[in-house]
Amino acid sequence: MKKVLLALSLSAILLSGCGTHGGDNSLPVETNQPSRNTLNIEQTEEPKQMENTERTAEPEQMENTEQTVVTKQAEKEDVSGIYTDKQGTSDVYSQLTLALQPDGTYTAEISVYRVSELEGTAVWEGDVLRFTSENPYVSADISVTGGKAEVAFTSGAVGFQTGDVYSFPDGAPDESAAEQAGDATFQPSLSDEIATEISYAKEREKEIEKKQKEAVTQMDMNETAAEMYQLWDDALNTVWKLLEANLSESDMEVLRKEEREWIAFKEAEVQAAGQECEGGSIQPLVEAMTAADLTKTRVYELAEYAK
Repeated sequence: MKKVLLALSLSAILLSGCGTHGGDNSLPVETNQPSRNTLNIEQTEEPKQMENTERTAEPEQMENTEQTVVTKQAEKEDVSGIYTDKQGTSDVYSQLTLALQPDGTYTAEISVYRVSELEGTAVWEGDVLRFTSENPYVSADISVTGGKAEVAFTSGAVGFQTGDVYSFPDGAPDESAAEQAGDATFQPSLSDEIATEISYAKEREKEIEKKQKEAVTQMDMNETAAEMYQLWDDALNTVWKLLEANLSESDMEVLRKEEREWIAFKEAEVQAAGQECEGGSIQPLVEAMTAADLTKTRVYELAEYAK
């Protein structure tokens, strides 16, 4: 009996000792497994590494794109040279200069007689060179075919208007063209300069005539008539200055006397034409058109002194 009681006591003691491992006073067991915070850090760092890789690749992609563009530019035919417009004379009036650069683009200079000069850059886009100048900003399409060039303006300034087209049919993309154009540029003879002035006036005359046909009110008609007279009066003054700078003093003295007589004649004719309208609203139109016609005729007369 005592043995039985002793055995039961020992069992109770052993059972009581095993239960202490599940109590609140147990110590944490250290392991080699990462905590949840460690796992979160690793997950956060992975996208940053990918992002850095992508950013590192971007400059290489840009560089490859630029190299492709340069390669395409270089594949185009070199059209460097001086293209000119002599307007049927031996002198150069306008010119286009193109010079190929190492990156495949062109430096470009456009000089149009009595209009303006532009400097900028031209880049191949398809079959045309896209020209742009920074100051002032002007853009144009340059076409080059068989040693001839054409410039069509897509935006304008300083004398060049959107839609204006200038041809350079007399130049060639070689050194001989540059040598021929060299010293002659913008140094035409007196007769050629006057012929160019008249040609310019005739082109402007066409524009004014179109406006006259489209005019609706009497005021519009009067304004276009005055514009026509102003056009030929400006041409006369330009031609006169050219003669004055090139003729001898004795020839100019004769010409001045003749000019004074012509001015008196013109004023008398204009006055007589206006009086026929008896002060009507059409009188300014008649007077301006009479003055324009007489002045235009006089410009052609003065041109003969250059021959």
